Amino acid sequence: MARTAYPLTDSEGGQTMQTTSTLPIGARTSHSAMLLYLGLGALCAIKVNVIGEVYVGEFLAAAYALAMLSTLRIERAYASFLGLTLMWAFAQALSDLSNGTPLNSSIKGVLAPGVFFLTVFAIGTHFSQGSSKRIWYFLIGAALSEIVNLSRAPSEEMLFNPWKWGYAMPVLMLLLCYLSMARAGALRIALCIIAYCAVSAVFDFRSAAGLPLLALAIYLLRRSSVVAWIRSLTNTRGGIPLLFGVLVLVIASLNALFSMIFAHAGEFGFLTPEAAHKYTVQATSDLGILFGGRSEILISVRAFLDAPLLGHGSWAVDRNGYQDAYSVMVYQMGAALDDKIVVTDDTLIPAHSFLMGALIWSGIVGGLYWICMLARTLWLFVRNMPTMPIFFYVGTAQFVWDVFFSPFSADHRWESAMFLGMLFAWHHASRYRQLRSVR
Repeated sequence: MARTAYPLTDSEGGQTMQTTSTLPIGARTSHSAMLLYLGLGALCAIKVNVIGEVYVGEFLAAAYALAMLSTLRIERAYASFLGLTLMWAFAQALSDLSNGTPLNSSIKGVLAPGVFFLTVFAIGTHFSQGSSKRIWYFLIGAALSEIVNLSRAPSEEMLFNPWKWGYAMPVLMLLLCYLSMARAGALRIALCIIAYCAVSAVFDFRSAAGLPLLALAIYLLRRSSVVAWIRSLTNTRGGIPLLFGVLVLVIASLNALFSMIFAHAGEFGFLTPEAAHKYTVQATSDLGILFGGRSEILISVRAFLDAPLLGHGSWAVDRNGYQDAYSVMVYQMGAALDDKIVVTDDTLIPAHSFLMGALIWSGIVGGLYWICMLARTLWLFVRNMPTMPIFFYVGTAQFVWDVFFSPFSADHRWESAMFLGMLFAWHHASRYRQLRSVR
């Protein structure tokens, strides 16, 4: 049963609504309903191949969302999101026409923004009502289903490193759901997160080792004066650009800090020789450990500047030698893992980022979409920090990472949409509860 929200005086002397890790609305939910959501999560996490890779949950979300949208009633937050989605899809269609993109690739590229929006909208709308236990059981079902699917059909990369390329993310999901449902204290959360990060470090999964630790630090400092100041930015004119400034400062600081640490990766003792060599090379390069590991941004920026208005089309086929230029640039900046210029047969323009991928595919409109989505996500997170369990702290850190450093693949599309939907749901439910308490 959801616990009652109670007022808490913040560092500025105002009143804010403090709750536990359950949503502050909704009646008690039966065990049979919880099992239903467990099964629904498991079903939604099944991936099928229809034109391209699609999750069953995306089909179900599309049907649910379209039924909701048929009433022509949509909240302002979702309305702006929908407008951005239509702009991106239209820009992608124009880009594909301009670049002569094959029909199959064009269909997948044009539909991707809509699939993402419908999934976020469906999850955010549905889970904003009722007990928050539905969220955790749904996510547990999805994580367990992913573990089963990975075990039944492991990829080649997973056979080499089962943690990094397979089990790490669903295990993290299970861990975060457990900590959120159990209303765990700071010590238990810290011990569990540190243990998970230690395992990820041993298995050469640096983002899984670093992001939860960063999220844990922010979680433990959530009632500090610094966080109170950051939260105040959401109520000031120009606050969002300032939030972006804080984000850029944090990323630059982390890049410098971890570059100094990983420059001595060979002395750690628990890394494989290959991993130690990779980290040492990237940390001592001109780009540093973060950007050295995602050096595709070098050539992605050049490709965007060559076609800033319409981009290079869905899947951005390399027709201008970007792959070769990228290999030369990485070698010249000291980030190449081999002491030679690597020749690749990849036919696509390198892009390892939601943001840069959209800029290359559809031009400036695609990039504007992700900048706006990132701004909205940061606003929702900072606005609701006092009431959020650790799940949203880690999820926000992961989403920021994905926008800058992960490809917009089917897996990332589904996982990011799930998280954003839950974030919207938590915000709307908390706001509704606050309005009821005022009345």
